Amino acid sequence: MKITYSGQHLKITDDIHDYILKRAEKIESRFGDMHEFNVILKSEKHRFEAEVKVTAPRVSFYAKNETHDLMSALDGAIDKVIKQIRRYKERAKDRRHNAPHRDVVAQLNPDTTETLVETDSFDAPTIIPASEKFASKPLTVGEAATELHSSGESLLMFLNSETRQVNLLYQSDNGAFGWVEPSFT
Repeated sequence: MKITYSGQHLKITDDIHDYILKRAEKIESRFGDMHEFNVILKSEKHRFEAEVKVTAPRVSFYAKNETHDLMSALDGAIDKVIKQIRRYKERAKDRRHNAPHRDVVAQLNPDTTETLVETDSFDAPTIIPASEKFASKPLTVGEAATELHSSGESLLMFLNSETRQVNLLYQSDNGAFGWVEPSFT
């Protein structure tokens, strides 16, 4: 990890240097894969300003704080960066724990397996009348399955809240759920 710091209109003393290194270690313990840790300290009249930038693979965090005390300005900026890192890690953890769509359908239909039925002759398609039903708000696949099951309908068209595309969820006669998601490739 590369640690850089500079001061504008003030001298970086050994105490400030040690304090910056100690706080950089704290951030590195929370967010292990850091490339750079940059600190800029500024002094104007009786105000001190601290800018902190942390760079890691595919993400960077930036915070700025201004107070009457140099150490509290530095603490405030570093605390803001730590808060940003915490939120980033929570969002990443939430994304990892969301079940992919195909897994949700497999959980809804544990006893069914997909089979391909081949026919020798081509029969005319049969049209099955269904009521028109469209969910009023964006839903996840699991929420759509719950709404479809509770409504008693056989199909539900909904806006997938994760992909922002229109999806179709249907329930066959044997109670199994099917899910249609467009693939634009």
